[in-house]
Formats: sequence, C-alpha cells, structure tokens
Amino acid sequence: MKFNKKFLFILFCFLLARHSLGEGGEFVKPVLAQHFESNSYIIEWGNFNMTGGTKVSTNYHLSDTVGQMAPGEYNSGAYTLEAGFQYIYNTFNKFRFTINDPDLAIDFGHLVPGIGSTAYHSITISCPAAHGYEILAKQNHPLQILSSGTTIPNTSCNIGSTCTPSSSATWDTTNSYGFGYNVIGTNISDVPTGVGSSQYFTDISKFRPFDTIGQYIMSENHPVSNRKARITYKSLISVSQSTGVYSNAITFIAIPNY
Repeated sequence: MKFNKKFLFILFCFLLARHSLGEGGEFVKPVLAQHFESNSYIIEWGNFNMTGGTKVSTNYHLSDTVGQMAPGEYNSGAYTLEAGFQYIYNTFNKFRFTINDPDLAIDFGHLVPGIGSTAYHSITISCPAAHGYEILAKQNHPLQILSSGTTIPNTSCNIGSTCTPSSSATWDTTNSYGFGYNVIGTNISDVPTGVGSSQYFTDISKFRPFDTIGQYIMSENHPVSNRKARITYKSLISVSQSTGVYSNAITFIAIPNY
C-alpha cells in the first residue's frame, strides 16, 4: 500500500470492540482487533488479511479475500454491503454499452420470396453495478415503404408456435412471413453461450417480433465485464409482397441496476 503525504486510503475498516463484565462486575477495556501507530499514522482495523487480490490461470479468474472475519455480500432492504478486497475490482469497470459494428445500418439486400434473409449486429456491455444490468429493444414501426406505408408484417413465428414481442418461439419454416429477431449471448470468440439472453431466447432458432414498447432481450443480476451478444435480424416475404425499399429504426436501451 502506498501512502501519499498524510492521506490514507483504507478499503475496508471494521472496528471490533466489546465491553464485557469481568469478575466482580467491573467493565473491562474494549479490545481492538488490530492497532498500529507511528509518528504519522494511527490505523485501527478489524483485521489485516492474509492475502487478497486477483489470480489468473489458463481457465480461471479468481478474486478473493483470505483472513477477513466476514467477507461476502450482505443484503438488507435497499442496502448491499460487499465486504472483502475482491469487490474493489467491481468498481474498476465503467458502465459501457457498445454496438460493435462500424456500420449501424442493416441491409438485407434483395429479398427473395420464401427464402429467409438474415443480418447481424454484435453488442457488448460492461456494468459494475452490484445488481447487474438490463437491455431492452424496440422499433419505431414495422419495416415499411415510407412513401406508401406498405409494410412487411412483424413475424408471429411458425404456425402453431406463436411468438409475441415478449415471448420467443421457433421460426424456421418458409411459409411464416414477417420480420423478427433473435439474441444470443456469446463468449469473446463469438461462440454462442446464451449467457444473459437464455431467459428470453433459449437458442438461436427462437425469434420474437419487435414492437414500439421496449422489451427485455438481455439481463444479469451481477457485475459483468465485456459481456457480448449477437443480434440476428430476419426477414421472410411472400410472393405477394410489394416491391420497394423497406426501412425502420431499432433502438437499444441499456440500464444499470443499482
């Protein structure tokens, strides 16, 4: 620990003191768990840990506190106490949400009736908040020819397995037309894991339609660093769909939970 002039940065300080009755009923002096004193400083802590910090190996990343009397996370009503050096690393992450692709426009190109067309975005979120984050998505309107108002309808997924804006379902047939999307959590190598998204989309075959009210697409209840996901947009039209240039705008909303 480095000291700067007479400022002392103490991460966790627990002063343990107890009055108890000795023989004859007299009060004995309080006992301090740790006391250090010099000409410049007085430090009184509940304990000094044997070790604490972050350790990394090929397959694991561990942050820990060893020796502290009561490390861990404690919750009471609206308050959360995180006791231990491992929790200091949560504060190093700033809240950040990124759409990773430099070109934010999604272009399906020339749509062919009966053949689904897909396009992708990748997103990344970091959140130091103890209660994690939520990500919502919405559209301003269905895919639409602005000059005429003609739309590609929102998907309802496979016939017999209807999806809604808040509930996904399988969409893999060639006769269920519309526009929809899937979200799947991935690792840093973009391999699907479902982390953060599995409660909304159980696998890559499940889709939902967008609506104009934000719907949850990802969430976790703990801090994360560089959590990634892939957004798959899909459009499937029938032979009766009018030709033209269809467009809309998709909005993502990322919220830290404190």
